[in-house]
Amino acid sequence: MSTATLRLDDALRERIARVAAASDQTPHSFMVQALAEKVVEAEWKLAMQQDAQARDVALQAGEPGVEWHEMRDWLRQRAAQQGDRGKKPKHR
Repeated sequence: MSTATLRLDDALRERIARVAAASDQTPHSFMVQALAEKVVEAEWKLAMQQDAQARDVALQAGEPGVEWHEMRDWLRQRAAQQGDRGKKPKHR
């Protein structure tokens, strides 16, 4: 394992210490976890961008895509399914 040095302003350092203590973590473990989560997010975004670029190249090359009306219907169906899951049960 290697070591890295972060220069933090005092206000941020205090905020990290406060939040870490409230979640029963050391400031170090809190920062490592935060960095790991940020890397996962950045990797996901990069993968999405690469996938979008690859799809664009394929579409420009004439490969078939999805018609807008088909995508719209699929999105509406997904939204309705998600909405059903998020609804609170009715009280009787």
